[in-house]
Amino acid sequence: MSTNYNLEKEFLQKVESKNDNQNKRQILNNDQIEKLLSEYPKLPQDYIVYQQEIGSGSFMQGQFNITSSLFDLEDLGLEDHFELKSNVWFFGDNFCGDFSGFDFDHNDGTVVEFWHESGELYYTNKSFQSYIREQMCMDENGNEIR
Repeated sequence: MSTNYNLEKEFLQKVESKNDNQNKRQILNNDQIEKLLSEYPKLPQDYIVYQQEIGSGSFMQGQFNITSSLFDLEDLGLEDHFELKSNVWFFGDNFCGDFSGFDFDHNDGTVVEFWHESGELYYTNKSFQSYIREQMCMDENGNEIR
């Protein structure tokens, strides 16, 4: 069964303010996807499909942000303040200083969170799609859970 984000797109259509610039996203084109996969060949398929169907940017009026490329603590200038394994790459943040990404050493496609308060990496054991639904405040049936 292939991944798709039809339920998430329908949900966002219902709950997001269409006039709010915080809800603008950019779908990645094939060249951008190929570049991501050449740099990070272990990217999970559900992340790639999300970028093709929903795209990078924030959702739910700034609830969460997905970037168009991956980043690490060094990209943010935080490598002197926190120490992480070198193969952890982030795809987004919650606008509160916490980052979400993948630990490519585990190569299991599940999401990890970096909590800035403690400097710890938390393993969610959730697929990208399950994790993003949670960040959208949406259940598996497309209902709002706030």
